[in-house]
Amino acid sequence: MLFTAPYLQGIRKNVFLQVKLVYSMFRQLKEMFHKEEVPPLTLASGEIPDWITGEYSKVGKNEKDHVDVSRRNIIGNIEKLRELVEFLGSAEHEGVVHPKLEKVVEKSLPLYKKAIMAALNRQFPENPDDFYIAITECLKGCLKSSAGPGRYLIAVFPEEMKAIRAAIDQVGREINSLNPTIAQARSKGEGLNKIRQIYESYLHTCEEFRQAEDQYPQLIDRSLVLQGEIKVISEEIRYLSLDPRMKQLNELHVEVKELKEEHERARGEFSASGTLIVHVLKRAEKVAQKDRNVALAKKTHTLAALLSKSEIPAISVLCQELNDVLPEIIVMVTRGDISLKNKEEHQYFSNPALLPGKMQKIFSRIESTDNQLAETRRKIEGCSFIKEKESMDRRFNKKTSELAEVALSKASLEGRLTILKEEIPLLLQQTEDLISVYSGKKVIISRNT
Repeated sequence: MLFTAPYLQGIRKNVFLQVKLVYSMFRQLKEMFHKEEVPPLTLASGEIPDWITGEYSKVGKNEKDHVDVSRRNIIGNIEKLRELVEFLGSAEHEGVVHPKLEKVVEKSLPLYKKAIMAALNRQFPENPDDFYIAITECLKGCLKSSAGPGRYLIAVFPEEMKAIRAAIDQVGREINSLNPTIAQARSKGEGLNKIRQIYESYLHTCEEFRQAEDQYPQLIDRSLVLQGEIKVISEEIRYLSLDPRMKQLNELHVEVKELKEEHERARGEFSASGTLIVHVLKRAEKVAQKDRNVALAKKTHTLAALLSKSEIPAISVLCQELNDVLPEIIVMVTRGDISLKNKEEHQYFSNPALLPGKMQKIFSRIESTDNQLAETRRKIEGCSFIKEKESMDRRFNKKTSELAEVALSKASLEGRLTILKEEIPLLLQQTEDLISVYSGKKVIISRNT
């Protein structure tokens, strides 16, 4: 088959048209699915307050512009409602109302007009949010009035109530048309509030970090100063420990220790002897009571009570009372009325002069150690060296306590700096993410240096 030139030319033209069509379709598909990348919004961290203020203004202006349009329509409908309500039941309707419905009109009409006019005569502020709240409350009042006393008037004034209902519905439609605007403004306001809150946390954290950084060198310097002062005081204390007076002071302290130990031993012996005597006295009291020797029973009881007290009694009184009862107790022992239980009881209740002498001797030891302790303590208190040493010790303790407090503060501050250093970029990232979500595009925040 021979292909003529015109035939070939037609084929080429057809192929060209098909290619062009395919290319055109490809471009359309590319344009359809290709999404241009929106350049990111770049803000310095210091520019965020102005950006937030600007966004608040935009949101407020947009809300006001939309509300102002509806405001005029709503206020117009409110005025119309007032006229309709005022006209309801006017003189023009006299003679029209059926006699059976006159009582309904007489009772319900004033209540309805009063209730609905109270709702319609509200103040409607210029602020969009306040206006929206006020007009919503107004609508609720109108609906409540119509559902309350107004429902009895429909049968009496059907056309008028129908017109009032239509005007109320129109107000409701206007309010419904505002709902998206108010909701969007509130949503954006909440978003901006969250951004501002996180950003203020970021600023507060940055400021706290700067203050902590400024405070840290001060703590280092204070620590070095205290260490130097402690070193000086320690050296002074070391020299003071070599002073001959130190040996004398130590000897006085040793003497106090030994005297206190002797004093405790003597008191222990006095207490043990008193307990032994009390045991025998109680047995003697029972024998005296049995023998109806009232005087002796009373003496033994009184003496036992005296020795049972924690404080040491006057030795002269004690010895006098012992001398009064011992001869009679020894008689009881000799008769076998009192059974002595151990060697000590036999020793002290066989000779009336032995026990008072023993108690006097122990008391003298207690009294002597008391006097010696008082004298030794006076020597220590009157020693100028001890005052000098105590002053040094107080200075040393004060400085070491201060150093410990500084060390704690320094450690606490180091921990806080670590936490703040981690929080700052996180708070800035949160701010960046919130602005990105709010703006609907990528936001990059650079930190001010």
